[in-house]
Amino acid sequence: MFELTIIMQSGGAYIDSREVAEIIGKRHDNLLRDIAGYIKTMRKSNALNFEVVRFFLESSYLDTKGETRPCYLLSKMGCEMVANKLTGEKGVLFTAAYVSKFNEMEQRERAELEALAAMPAPRLGEINACARIIVRGMKNYNASPERIIEFLKEIYEPFGITVAIDGNNEDVPRWYKAADIATICGIYSLYGNPHSQAVACILNENLFISEEHKRVVTEDYGAFTSVSVRYDDFALNEVLQWLIEYELPNDIYGFDRTYHVQYLLE
Repeated sequence: MFELTIIMQSGGAYIDSREVAEIIGKRHDNLLRDIAGYIKTMRKSNALNFEVVRFFLESSYLDTKGETRPCYLLSKMGCEMVANKLTGEKGVLFTAAYVSKFNEMEQRERAELEALAAMPAPRLGEINACARIIVRGMKNYNASPERIIEFLKEIYEPFGITVAIDGNNEDVPRWYKAADIATICGIYSLYGNPHSQAVACILNENLFISEEHKRVVTEDYGAFTSVSVRYDDFALNEVLQWLIEYELPNDIYGFDRTYHVQYLLE
């Protein structure tokens, strides 16, 4: 069977009219004339309001002399229109060729989407780690704070997380770092430090706190910019309730590890 080539252009999938002419055994200039006639007819119809680009897309190529020549790109519907004018063996072979090619492409795209949907969602810690690396690089290239914030919004806002500059939060309720919540709740490491990782684990691996109760904040330390997650009063209260429910567990599980903690209330 003749092997057609799918061309991705202008957000659609097309086949070159030269390949179509070859498989149906028609001179290319005659096929161009036929397509131009189809387009003229479609553009005459105001009632049906056809979008020509859904069928045919004007294009060009360089011939053997290096001169620019016109051609068309045909979508699946454009191929159907050409096939409907054909009879006999050529029409059957062309229909089989373009239907097989477009179906193969659609099946591949469907498989890719299904594979993507099956992938586990990135954890917030992984996103934060990547963001820190990229922001550090942007700072090295003297990116403006506005550009850095714009970049962070592109990463976090699809997850429903608000991005802000630290210090600009006077008009909103207090937001806490994981270390702040650890101190308030008395969750410390065995070395006596506020255990922010254990708190993040409780919030994101045990409580699955929703994104509306988080925000990403950038903090400047001279030439260094840090990216951190803050949690609201609701999240703080949820951690307290969780600790009560589980009777202050000394082992907190999540992020594929175990956090050993002690409770030191001031």
